[in-house]
Amino acid sequence: MISNELIHRRNSILFVLISVFYFVQVTVNSFIEGLASIFPPAFLFTVFGILLILFIHKKVNPKITMYVMVSCMYIYIYFLLTDSPYLVNYLFMWLALPLSAIYQNSRLVVIAGIASIILTFYSFFYLHNEIFPNVVKEDFVYLVLFGLFTTAFLLTFIHKIKEANVKLQKLAYQDPLTGAANRLLLKEKFDLQKELKVHSIALLFMDMNGFKKINDTYGHEIGDQLLEGIVSRVSGVLRETDLLCRLGGDEFVILVSNIDNLILESLSERIQFALDKPIVLDHLMISVSASMGWAYTTDVPHANLDNMIKIADRAMYKDKGNELIASHI
Repeated sequence: MISNELIHRRNSILFVLISVFYFVQVTVNSFIEGLASIFPPAFLFTVFGILLILFIHKKVNPKITMYVMVSCMYIYIYFLLTDSPYLVNYLFMWLALPLSAIYQNSRLVVIAGIASIILTFYSFFYLHNEIFPNVVKEDFVYLVLFGLFTTAFLLTFIHKIKEANVKLQKLAYQDPLTGAANRLLLKEKFDLQKELKVHSIALLFMDMNGFKKINDTYGHEIGDQLLEGIVSRVSGVLRETDLLCRLGGDEFVILVSNIDNLILESLSERIQFALDKPIVLDHLMISVSASMGWAYTTDVPHANLDNMIKIADRAMYKDKGNELIASHI
């Protein structure tokens, strides 16, 4: 889903494009028919323009502004066709449909497609003698088919773009082996938590015990499958708002927010419990365990991701040292 900030930027871009179209249209009409030909639609554009500038400048809900923007285009074109019923103005109307696709919003494109067909119906049957003097009315169906084809093409194009964006996001934000988040997504989510002004942020650092020995014993292919199984197990005990990130090798970080030390201890215990049951791979039962440490802060505005990772890493090594001591007693 496109963010509100991105929709806001596209609102600004579309307003610039509409303004350029308007001034080109005004210039062309002025040369052909004189300045009188641009009124009264010029008054409407001034009103719409001021309205849209206010919406964009004040950052009114970007989605609402998006619908207002496209609606203004079609309202203006309706009055333009009524005041200056020429074929060139009718052709300009079809530009509004691909322009609406700039948002990659299927619902908006469908609305724009319907509006285009309605204006086509109005132009063909109510302004037929002025715009289509040499076209028989039976040919109206071809104009409708053109609108339907263009709308369908844009919807297909948007669908393909969204599919490509999802694949690119996976490449950019996910670890290709395990599907866990990577360091880039961790950074973005960490900064987002600060913007949302959560009351606390914690990082839980997790390092698998004896993973090198497993790789040496069973091979890297089994080791890779084991990491996938670990991610699946750990993800199953996390909240939807938590983020599991693979830093590299057998090191993982879990980003959590709005949490306290008691809940962190409980989360650590749940993760250990999830890993206690051996993982079965190629008829092999492999037991795993993890050393963990965490960093916790309520000073969210001044929280630093790299510093918190270092603190959690040191706490993890302290835990690993305690486990080694315990194993030799």
